[in-house]
Amino acid sequence: MSNKQVVIASRVEKGSPPKESHFAVQELKVPTESDLKEGEILLRTLYLSVDPYMRSRLSETSASYTTPFELNEPGSGSGVGKVIATKNSNYQVGDILTAQKDLTWPWKQYVVFTSEKASKFHKLPNDFPPEFISATIGWLGMPGLTAYFGLLENGNPKDGETLVVSGAAGAVGSVVGQIAKFNNLKTIGIVGTEEKEKYCRSLGYDDIIIYKDKSRQQLIEELKKLAPNGVDIYFDNVGGEISNAVISVLNEGARVPICGQISAYNTASVDFPEDVAKIVEQRKIQRGWFMVFQFVSKFDEAWKTLVDWAKQGKLKCQETTYIGIEQLPKAFVGLFSGDNVGKAVVAA
Repeated sequence: MSNKQVVIASRVEKGSPPKESHFAVQELKVPTESDLKEGEILLRTLYLSVDPYMRSRLSETSASYTTPFELNEPGSGSGVGKVIATKNSNYQVGDILTAQKDLTWPWKQYVVFTSEKASKFHKLPNDFPPEFISATIGWLGMPGLTAYFGLLENGNPKDGETLVVSGAAGAVGSVVGQIAKFNNLKTIGIVGTEEKEKYCRSLGYDDIIIYKDKSRQQLIEELKKLAPNGVDIYFDNVGGEISNAVISVLNEGARVPICGQISAYNTASVDFPEDVAKIVEQRKIQRGWFMVFQFVSKFDEAWKTLVDWAKQGKLKCQETTYIGIEQLPKAFVGLFSGDNVGKAVVAA
């Protein structure tokens, strides 16, 4: 058996995009039960998550809510795996554990976790549908929870309002659009390709705008046609010119949950144009960053709701799966070139 890991080989300068050369694949000895101390567990990683927020962790200083990755050490994020050896009475061999409240699952095929670390994991029930296991680090995991709380808590939706979602075909946006329909909102998604347009329509989005090769003014005109009464909620996943266009058509008192700014992750700075800044002030637009960990006390209840929706067939999302942990660098770089539809996951 091999025990491959993906480490950070070099820093990415601010203002530059990540490349596969910034990562390296190494091979380690596979741990065994004899290596475990009391309270520890050994897991075989099944799936790993790569997410846009990780981009800042590749730089010397991180603008994220987490610290920079260590050089020559494996990266980390959400993960799900199977217990193959245990000296912890809370877990049995064969249990499937997912990191719902923790983002430090190392990019390794085999991982030993301490009892403290193991206590933070969520054990999937024995009857958990196997087809949803990978989704527990995607649209049923942190991205799904981000969509749930970002829209329902920060967006404060009201019946019949109009919602615009940028990055609508992504891991978060694809869930936001579906939850919005459960709450009787008119939904407009913004995507980059015809493939993603078809995907979002299959999820129930009412209207789609493809932003590629369009100016801010062209985007504004399309938004005005699709939302003649203005936009009440803008779920912002991308920032940049797309957000500048949407802000121009927001109603007074509109809510803008800011989930991410993927358009700016590989740039040195982000600035509002003067005219957009004036609109935010004049229309009393309620913009606000949020972090899903603000709602950690409600995670279990929300996660149960997401899983129930999935079991009922009400919630569905696509995944772009990369086979083999050595494909993780490619999966990561693909986040910033629009390669993935839905959630990007690595089958380790």
